[in-house]
Amino acid sequence: MKNIIKLTFITLLLVLTGTSCNKDVSLTPAFFRPTTFATEAQIDAQVAAVYNVLETDQLYAQGIWGYLGSGTDEGFRTGVTATTTNQPALYNGSSQDANFLTFWKNLYAGIERSNIVLKVIDQTPFADPAKKKRYTGEVLFLRAYYYYLLVSNFGDVPLKTQISDDMGTNFNLPNTPTKDVYAYILKDMMKADTLVQTMPKAQSTTVVTQSAVEAILARVCLSMAGNPVNDVSKYKDALAWAQKVINSNIHSLNTNPVSITILNNPTPIVTPAYSRLFINNMQNNMNDKNITEGIWDAAFLSKSNTSGTYSATGYSVTQQLGALMGVTCPDATAGSLIGYSSGTYRGFSRLYKLYGSGDLRRDWVFGPYIYKNTGTAASPIYTTTQYPVLQVGITGVGTGASATAYTSSTGAITSVVIDNPGSGYTTAPTITFNAYNTAVGTTQAVTGNNVATATAVVSGGKVTAINITKGGSGYPTIYDHPIAKWRREYEINLPPIRQQNYTSCNFPIIRYADVLLMYAEADLKANGTPSAQAVEYFNQVRRRAYGYSSVTNPVPGFDVATFTMQDIMDERARELCFEGVRHEDLIRWGAIQTAMQNVISDNTANSPSGYLTAANASALNFLTNPVKYLLFPIPYNELQYDNQLTQNTGW
Repeated sequence: MKNIIKLTFITLLLVLTGTSCNKDVSLTPAFFRPTTFATEAQIDAQVAAVYNVLETDQLYAQGIWGYLGSGTDEGFRTGVTATTTNQPALYNGSSQDANFLTFWKNLYAGIERSNIVLKVIDQTPFADPAKKKRYTGEVLFLRAYYYYLLVSNFGDVPLKTQISDDMGTNFNLPNTPTKDVYAYILKDMMKADTLVQTMPKAQSTTVVTQSAVEAILARVCLSMAGNPVNDVSKYKDALAWAQKVINSNIHSLNTNPVSITILNNPTPIVTPAYSRLFINNMQNNMNDKNITEGIWDAAFLSKSNTSGTYSATGYSVTQQLGALMGVTCPDATAGSLIGYSSGTYRGFSRLYKLYGSGDLRRDWVFGPYIYKNTGTAASPIYTTTQYPVLQVGITGVGTGASATAYTSSTGAITSVVIDNPGSGYTTAPTITFNAYNTAVGTTQAVTGNNVATATAVVSGGKVTAINITKGGSGYPTIYDHPIAKWRREYEINLPPIRQQNYTSCNFPIIRYADVLLMYAEADLKANGTPSAQAVEYFNQVRRRAYGYSSVTNPVPGFDVATFTMQDIMDERARELCFEGVRHEDLIRWGAIQTAMQNVISDNTANSPSGYLTAANASALNFLTNPVKYLLFPIPYNELQYDNQLTQNTGW
């Protein structure tokens, strides 16, 4: 695999993020060296280089959550068609596509860097033996994790355990069976678990800790238990690893709402507890270390074009969370207080409706408004206006009532669901629909004869129903809502440091809510019915979603007494959507073909014509050859360099 080797041994400028190797790994730009280095300082840089692979575009800067992994039943990328190129998530590419090759190369570059560090670290003197020990564990784990990303996406891949210098002149390696690659991953990760720091010692989510190792081991074991390996014995192993994380008593769900002053608004904004982790991501965990719910993040920093703390560090900028996936603000520039966001990613109607009435996660995932910049380029502070995508106005004698309006494919309001009935209503309040049509690229309110009307029903001081009397037309649909988990208004890089198209947002590779749901799933699959403990962990995630304390046990009238596999699949969609795990989930469940069929039927019934092509593109392409698209192709270039490699089915 000469192209992999060439990537490793040419002079590469590394993207090294964070504040120190003890926390966010080194900011100092470095050149990767072969095995001639022998000092602790050089090892510091080399370990940072191993971490660096996480920050490449094809991994957590965009690929895994975007153009590589977003072809699921969560949502879609606007502005694409069935034939758009360079978007592997559209399932229309070939083995010659550059994104497959670069993803593959980056992962093998991380493996090669790991192999080099592990070859020389024992012979390198360290002032602190504990540091050498944890470095060894971190690199062992990262090498195994890069193999996990390879095997879960490409299937049978070469298992390269030597550095290239030790391979002589024969670089041809065959595909290693998936089960053998997984065995190697488990071996390295379990060894790493005995070497790395605990989270209380590290005090950071951006280095590998025991919590990260054990949480990812639970994920790996669940992958092995499902398709295509189908080693059902691994459900018990996944259960055990998830239990280790839980029993450490280090982690818990964030249950306190965030109250923070943003933009030029002196009034603190209160957001759901669910949002805290994503706000922390946007702020590089500088206001909150994020070590309660956070377990492992890919760390990013954004370099200023002109000035600021990181302007002279010389490393490249890659992260696009907030700019591609965030609250829409299309007219902002690099100096804007809000921060530019194209709102490129949108969610499916199916996902929106999956959230129950009162689920606070919904309006954090689906942005309920867009931003419009009303300042000028010369203004040092921008004034902003939030334009609602679609909101139900309830005004009258009484307080607290809120509701969600649903629309048809023509933008007619077809129904209104009460989210909070409020109290103190003595007469029926007035109902209005505040909406701006983002589908046509304007903030023009629906006016004239197209305005919808409705009447409210009050009983016992509460709003119990809202009945449509005229549906109107031209209202925004669910598909107009930007996916807004990571919001630039919370970004720490304010003008003039903020860039237009890149952010400093960390990416949550794995977090505690995922561990609780993995425990619940593994327990159900291992034992046939969920244990009381599994039900409790499942309920903890649900409680937080609806504003209860996750550890209040029980919540009468709210907690579920049991759950099914469908409940797990739906809860993971609600909790973890757009975090880069859905594609792997659907494959290991053997559910991706059904999910894609459901996408088409639901979108066809609900999507306006302006979005139907983009919304259905991935599913339509996938269903032309479901067996083929379960895996990425082995890159064409690799097959040319390595005559022992064989291609995946259908490619």
